[in-house]
Amino acid sequence: MGLLYKTLESCSRAMYLYFPPIPKHSPYKRCSVTVLLDEADEEKIEGILKKSGLDKLAQEKQLVLSFPEPGTDGWDYDKDLDIIDQMQGAMTLEREFEPVQTYFGIPTWETMMDSWHLMNDTRYLIGIGKKGAAMALSMAACKPQNVAAVLAIGGELSQKSLEKAVYAPVPIWLCDTNEDTVSYFVRANETHKLHENRWECPFNQLQCVEIHPEADMCPVFLEKVWKELFRKVRRTNTGRYGNVMHRTDIAKYNGEYFIENTELGDQDGMPHTWLTFVPDSVKSMPEGTKVPLMLFFHGGSDNPEEAAEMAGFHEIGEREGFITVYPWGSNRCSWNIFMNDKEPDDAAYSAALIKYMIANYPVDPSRIYLSGFSNGSSQAMVTAMVYPELIAAICPIDGNWPGERVGPSEVDYADIRPMALAMSKKEKYDYRMPVWYTYGTREPSYPVFRGSTQQHQYDFWKQYNHIPVKKTPEKGNLVTGGVGVPGDEIEIRYSSGRFAEHWYSVNRFYSNDPDPINLYNYIMMHDKGHEIAEMDPYFGWEYVKHFRRKKDGSLEINC
Repeated sequence: MGLLYKTLESCSRAMYLYFPPIPKHSPYKRCSVTVLLDEADEEKIEGILKKSGLDKLAQEKQLVLSFPEPGTDGWDYDKDLDIIDQMQGAMTLEREFEPVQTYFGIPTWETMMDSWHLMNDTRYLIGIGKKGAAMALSMAACKPQNVAAVLAIGGELSQKSLEKAVYAPVPIWLCDTNEDTVSYFVRANETHKLHENRWECPFNQLQCVEIHPEADMCPVFLEKVWKELFRKVRRTNTGRYGNVMHRTDIAKYNGEYFIENTELGDQDGMPHTWLTFVPDSVKSMPEGTKVPLMLFFHGGSDNPEEAAEMAGFHEIGEREGFITVYPWGSNRCSWNIFMNDKEPDDAAYSAALIKYMIANYPVDPSRIYLSGFSNGSSQAMVTAMVYPELIAAICPIDGNWPGERVGPSEVDYADIRPMALAMSKKEKYDYRMPVWYTYGTREPSYPVFRGSTQQHQYDFWKQYNHIPVKKTPEKGNLVTGGVGVPGDEIEIRYSSGRFAEHWYSVNRFYSNDPDPINLYNYIMMHDKGHEIAEMDPYFGWEYVKHFRRKKDGSLEINC
């Protein structure tokens, strides 16, 4: 569609955007590349696109490109840090004004459907020229939170940038720079020299520095940058400056898309889309072997491939021997967690998908597990509430539901349709639902307070599972670890060696049965934002895998 010129009134700056000629919404992940130049005018940008083949790469890899204009006096390596961050965030709309924000900054459904959905964890920077590359280097050194990886051709870190640098890892390829710049990124990425022009971190090889003395922005080199740098890394919001994580390989793990499929038969044959992973480890099992199934529900405005990359349950499934499915919401944006009659019934869709998987794959019907992120976390809970007979256990992540997302609110469970249905079903059979729930200390309800979404959610599950419900403090209490009500047992758990700074407070709650059962767990990850950390899914799996749902509705526990 060619270059589009967009002005941002919020910072009185402008940029050129390139959107590939593909639909805005699809089940595939889209990434963004911001190119910083000494001067950004249409003729110069067209020349770079033609020479480098960047436009063809954008079409092939489904990338959105931006070319921000420097200020009238060129790039300011200090003040422009926030401006570039704003510009990266404004790449989602083709119009010359920013998305309409409602409900605590969350865009409306109409706005989300009219926008390109670009994940924050895959924002890449290319700096070209003495000033453009220096600006990209300053972003990587001083404001790395939303920088997944960098290619810098020319330029060097200014003295001011070196003084402000936060020494957070950013994978980077450098061309034509000075020793101080190389030394900074070698240190920030905690690397050891692998050979003459490459350094790697011994505990996270994605943290790398590579020197290309004679780089040329031609299609061959750019393809190499994509395959060997950008396509391999993403940056997650799981620490103060984020963490460098790997990207998943859909083909490697046998990912299979089902697009607009009508085989589920729910809601008069409504078409649905989902992504399924059947591991090689499952395919090689003896005929007749039945394995667990994990359904993971994406967050609001996300899609199946984005969910797969965030959660990585299919990678755990390859090691542990279970099938993973990532469904796409019926409205291609979010989940109908309030079960509004005017919207598609996503709980019925979830149940139909489970039954389809049992009928068509080697799935053990007693070992069906659910997880999800954000709005999808709530969908996992809703499905378990409405169809407890199908679900053995759940491990949702970062759900801010029910109630107001920010601030206290009053909630009557009788007014929340899935909760009311859950309690109605319990009158006929006293179901129990094992829950492993993970939250972060940079979420809106931390420290947990009375009237928050977290209190409404955990009080419901405690009541449901016959766990004593204790009063949550009116204001967040850090003395209790910020979890509102501390667990009957508290465990401090550390993450992998790759991210030694990650740690969790695991609060275990037990039922009041004669033989108490650990049926609810509230896990708080230190310094995590609205994101999935590397170990969130693994810890969840390690809990839920011990439960089976028997045909009579009761639980079998294998600890």
